[in-house]
Amino acid sequence: MGSCARLLLLWGCTVVAAGLSGVAGVSSRCEKACNPRMGNLALGRKLWADTTCGQNATELYCFYSENTDLTCRQPKCDKCNAAYPHLAHLPSAMADSSFRFPRTWWQSAEDVHREKIQLDLEAEFYFTHLIVMFKSPRPAAMVLDRSQDFGKTWKPYKYFATNCSATFGLEDDVVKKGAICTSKYSSPFPCTGGEVIFKALSPPYDTENPYSAKVQEQLKITNLRVQLLKRQSCPCQRNDLNEEPQHFTHYAIYDFIVKGSCFCNGHADQCIPVHGFRPVKAPGTFHMVHGKCMCKHNTAGSHCQHCAPLYNDRPWEAADGKTGAPNECRTCKCNGHADTCHFDVNVWEASGNRSGGVCDDCQHNTEGQYCQRCKPGFYRDLRRPFSAPDACKRKCECKEQTLGNAKAFCGMKYSYVLKIKILSAHDKGTHVEVNVKIKKVLKSTKLKIFRGKRTLYPESWTDRGCTCPILNPGLEYLVAGHEDIRTGKLIVNMKSFVQHWKPSLGRKVMDILKRECK
Repeated sequence: MGSCARLLLLWGCTVVAAGLSGVAGVSSRCEKACNPRMGNLALGRKLWADTTCGQNATELYCFYSENTDLTCRQPKCDKCNAAYPHLAHLPSAMADSSFRFPRTWWQSAEDVHREKIQLDLEAEFYFTHLIVMFKSPRPAAMVLDRSQDFGKTWKPYKYFATNCSATFGLEDDVVKKGAICTSKYSSPFPCTGGEVIFKALSPPYDTENPYSAKVQEQLKITNLRVQLLKRQSCPCQRNDLNEEPQHFTHYAIYDFIVKGSCFCNGHADQCIPVHGFRPVKAPGTFHMVHGKCMCKHNTAGSHCQHCAPLYNDRPWEAADGKTGAPNECRTCKCNGHADTCHFDVNVWEASGNRSGGVCDDCQHNTEGQYCQRCKPGFYRDLRRPFSAPDACKRKCECKEQTLGNAKAFCGMKYSYVLKIKILSAHDKGTHVEVNVKIKKVLKSTKLKIFRGKRTLYPESWTDRGCTCPILNPGLEYLVAGHEDIRTGKLIVNMKSFVQHWKPSLGRKVMDILKRECK
């Protein structure tokens, strides 16, 4: 293995994925942007190959190698048979530990021109770089592809060829920086031990925030595939054309190292196995990279891709790997009366982008965006903190008037019909005063009633601040009642018509007043 690959393995990709591994060590408690530990995604997972040496019967094979001065050694030959462990060179040999088992390899069947190696993952992962160490000469042409939808569609990461223009009609990144093809790893030398290295975070992505949408498009994978398209012979073979046997026509790979980590959007530093996933039993599987994030920053989901149920007061964001900002989800202000909330963009914009959480299924007889008031039929017990489960207690039982037929409504001879918003209610000891804002006057007889602030005087009340009909602060009502000409007060009693305001109700009452109540 070359020095570059060894350094990448030992340092955990600090050069290739500076953004990812850099933030991973910021804090063990994941107080800032963080990422799970990186490792070899191929460990504990099955590598697929189209063929295997000796899969049907025993085959002979030969390899060349070079001395340090690049002079050729004599070829070494042996035999393979996939049915016998000591003669087998299965695809799994590429994914064992390159330190504990450095001389195990996969080998294709003899005389194969095209070959495919594929790694299928059980979830989305971050992929940072690939190291392939060949036992045979490196291919004259190969393609590295990835899928982000579990193999439904594929997209090339990189083309490799001795001649990019002639093979693929593409420019060579040795000449043009950033080109999608390279000739850097396609030389036939060395005939054994040659490396192919691909860095997913090479320019123009290496300076970006690793959790940005742009970089995720480059790093996120569910499958990785290498297509070996064209073999090439070891140059040593030209000197021994008359020697027998000539069993050099195969691909062979020592190591297939897929460096990456669990995909957590910068919101986790540890991962656990995905439910139902069973790792391949092989040496080194205890070092495998798992796929389900242990989310921090009030996030949730297999990849911390949304906010936890009660933390939707602001839009979800991935962490910022450049600045370290965690961009944590913020709790909704539900006063202890809801277990979940949802984000509402209209509420967010109306608040000036300060708060967008709306509480779901308010409990304990509360209601409102923040579960901030008692439901109709319940009153606030001021002796208890509002966050207490028993802060809202049942009110008196009120039998309210309903809008039946028009004649019955007109027969009540209401002296006022108003659209009001309840501002506050005050228990004065001998009576209750309800402060309202009159928003519309539908009918006014003896007293002059104008839009604006006014006081209503309920005749039915208790020492708990309970009124009949029920008038809850913060809500709008259509109220029809009578006036006290002597005192000038607007009276509300059990004969009054009180209903929550709706435009359709307002239109219906106006129509009754004009057509029926003459």
